[in-house]
Amino acid sequence: MAIVLSILNLAVAVLFVFVGTKKAFRPIPELAGQMPWVNTFSKRNVRLIGYAELAGGLGLVLPGIVGLGLLIPLIAALCLAALMIGAAVYHLRLKDNKGAIPSIVLAGILLILAMYMVL
Repeated sequence: MAIVLSILNLAVAVLFVFVGTKKAFRPIPELAGQMPWVNTFSKRNVRLIGYAELAGGLGLVLPGIVGLGLLIPLIAALCLAALMIGAAVYHLRLKDNKGAIPSIVLAGILLILAMYMVL
């Protein structure tokens, strides 16, 4: 089970680093073609979301690689879960039920990972 959770943790971290980097550094018009919701946020807020996702993704794996323990990955998982719950609520408020599904699934995965980090 530990191997499965480690692989899942790494996959989620890579996903957040990839998506966070995209939101943090790509031009907003380019992002808007793929993620229409960015037109409803200021450029600064889109960048902040990207930085948060990037930091969270790195926080899931880097401390384990350098031997800093589980506190930072636990905090990263919980913060990313909160961010994904917020994203799901935002999608649902826009009546974008289909767009909320990935956020809900990721929040669930992150909460499961956090639970196993505590145990």
